[in-house]
Amino acid sequence: MMLCNLAIIALTLCRRSSAVTAPNDRSVTIPPSAAKSCRKEVEEVKIFEENHIELMRLAVCLHVNGNTNLAFDMYTLIRHHFPTHSYVLVNMGIVHLKQGNVEKAQELIEQYLTEVGGMHGVGEITDEEALKHGSPCHANNIHKQDCTNALNNLAAAHITSGKNSTAVAAYLSRAIEIGDESMLGDAYANYGGHLAKIGDQDAAADSLIRGFWISLRKNRIDAAIALLLRRAFLVPTVYSSLVETDDARIQFRQRIRDITVLAHNGGNNWMEDKGDLFRLDNYEVSIQEIQGIPPLKGKLQNLSEIQSPHFYVHYNGLYDLPIQKEVSEMFALLCPPSLFEVSPHLARKDRITKQRMKRIGFVSSLIGGNEPHGLLVLDVIRSLKGLFQFYVVSIGSKTLTTEFHTVSDGAYEVGYDSRAARTLLMSLELDCLVFAEAMNEAIVYSLGYQRFAPVQVLVMGSPVTSGIPTFDYFLSGDLLEHPFRTQLEADHYSEQVVLFDGQAISFPQEQYHPPQDSSLAAGEAKLPTNSTSLEHMKILKNQNAHIYLCFQSIFKIQPSFDYVLIDIIQADPIGHVILQASRYAMQTEKLNSRLKDALSQRFCGHQEDECPAMLNAHSRIHFIPRVKSDEVLELMQQSDVILHPFPFGGSKTASDAINAGVPLVIFPQRYLRGRMAAVFFRYMDLHEVDPDVGSCCIADSVSDYVSKALRLAFDGEYQSRVRNAIIDRRHRIFDEKSVSFEWGKFLTRALRIRISDEELASQVGFVREDRHYEAYNAKEMEDEQERWKQSVMYFIFS
Repeated sequence: MMLCNLAIIALTLCRRSSAVTAPNDRSVTIPPSAAKSCRKEVEEVKIFEENHIELMRLAVCLHVNGNTNLAFDMYTLIRHHFPTHSYVLVNMGIVHLKQGNVEKAQELIEQYLTEVGGMHGVGEITDEEALKHGSPCHANNIHKQDCTNALNNLAAAHITSGKNSTAVAAYLSRAIEIGDESMLGDAYANYGGHLAKIGDQDAAADSLIRGFWISLRKNRIDAAIALLLRRAFLVPTVYSSLVETDDARIQFRQRIRDITVLAHNGGNNWMEDKGDLFRLDNYEVSIQEIQGIPPLKGKLQNLSEIQSPHFYVHYNGLYDLPIQKEVSEMFALLCPPSLFEVSPHLARKDRITKQRMKRIGFVSSLIGGNEPHGLLVLDVIRSLKGLFQFYVVSIGSKTLTTEFHTVSDGAYEVGYDSRAARTLLMSLELDCLVFAEAMNEAIVYSLGYQRFAPVQVLVMGSPVTSGIPTFDYFLSGDLLEHPFRTQLEADHYSEQVVLFDGQAISFPQEQYHPPQDSSLAAGEAKLPTNSTSLEHMKILKNQNAHIYLCFQSIFKIQPSFDYVLIDIIQADPIGHVILQASRYAMQTEKLNSRLKDALSQRFCGHQEDECPAMLNAHSRIHFIPRVKSDEVLELMQQSDVILHPFPFGGSKTASDAINAGVPLVIFPQRYLRGRMAAVFFRYMDLHEVDPDVGSCCIADSVSDYVSKALRLAFDGEYQSRVRNAIIDRRHRIFDEKSVSFEWGKFLTRALRIRISDEELASQVGFVREDRHYEAYNAKEMEDEQERWKQSVMYFIFS
């Protein structure tokens, strides 16, 4: 979210003395270090001790200089002592929002709006300024900036929570309706973020570029660059066709190159917009305006303001190292050298000789609650605690589970405060920092450009290379990578790849499910019958339908996967394909429209668009709402077969399907993001349970994928045998100690700790079985190479 600027009408203060004191003996102590950055405001408070405007100026000065907790204490004091001056509530809400306390932020900002008469300014007013001058939520009010700021930040809170997209649109539309164009840079930024989130990329681009020009004209260069980057990073979350997939990729790279030119030269030599960086539907930009853009090199002060990195580009499943390097090099130009910080402890002379246990940090935006990235590393921390000190840093609004607090030496939640995250990581004086992912959240991505530890590691939470030179290693697995990777012309990692032996990834079988809201999980998605997703599946099951479930995020259903679904629907007259609806109706409708077009081409040819055969096939494709995490296994158990999508699959959903005892059909791809699920089946060794089901689930081609899915649906006896074999062997893939052992081998070697494999195995609680020995793993690799040679993928890429 884009937090709007703290409004000058109610903000900024500091003091060289030790405390700001109100008549009721409430006080806020301001240390000299904080007072130094707000010297002018402190002097004004000394003179006007009981003037709320001076107090607010001090509080805002503290806020913008990073003294957030101190500023919040000041806001609280002001609210208590001057209860009829309401704008302080908005600033308090901004603090809560940055700390990840979204509901509290909403509550405070809504209270402000209530006190000034509501967002339309027609309710009862209790705010002193509004009583004098009228509600600021009118377009002709002299203080309308306050209301636009409040509405923008309230919208930001709702965007963060993801609960109410209708409210987001209402708040931002009202802000734009009230405010002058010059006031609306942040509102357009948030509106663009909202539109991108729901799937309207064209309108999002228009809004972001409007915000860019407003910020540039106000000389807010940092904010302007961030908005230009957000526009550049926009690609469809759901593509309308394969052609759009290719075009979007080409245009993305052109936008990155255009910004690189602007970094060097500004718009000086801009003759024509070769790409679509400034080419928008509802907002005209002249060449002369573009030529007026100053050089942008070194002007991006806060990389985290890009809000979201460019992860959607990678769902195409293609060779992405060149893209990642181009983006990394672009940021190296845009950001000043000071942004690429090196933690002070790395330069100290006593760093090497100082004797203490090595410190390992984990940072992630998806490590709290029951998020999969946390589940991947929890046993690593638990198993290796005697060898290292572990520190866990959660970015965003996710709350760390009690277990992380128990097993680690320090567990921290920093919300969306990038400065607090940097300060914390530096203070920990780490020997190794592990990023569970780099591409899902802007703060985590921006931290990746800085050096907090001598060894910095990226793992497969977001299974693509970073292109960032400060990542030293990428952790993967021998069987997770291409079986002939050493024969490829070019590596697809910018980091040194570390290949774990064995399974390489593992989740706990028993998982914590925090309290969840069904309506939040579903979002805007509803079934026509108003039944729940589980009820809908049971109805189909009772009708003896064959149920093919692909319960993945909608952006993983790429156009190349459409024909798998259509082949299955065409070959199975009682087959029903179940897809997970997006939380945003526009995205679901776009995929539904794409599938209808593909069905028309298959069934109707050059006839009418909606022939009876197409309508029948389309009626057997269902979009059901997302469900709470504790309902996923029961939902999966209603299906005959789970369809694992490609080219971008997953690992957590695959492990859920196995935990549910349901057959899962997989087609391993060239890159890690399309290969993780297959390793689970290789390590279950189903052929040892039942020789006839050993080849049930890993396909060698698209046609083989479809054939395996159809057999599992049609042949009930075969499906039952596969289910029984999975249930018999599923314990192998969960809580797999060999994974923590491999982590231990890597960390001890990277940090130069001498320990034998036997000692390490004892520390971890790892007992070798046949599948853990080198000969077994070598045989698995030979089998995988043979399987790949038989695959059509071999001929495509060889």
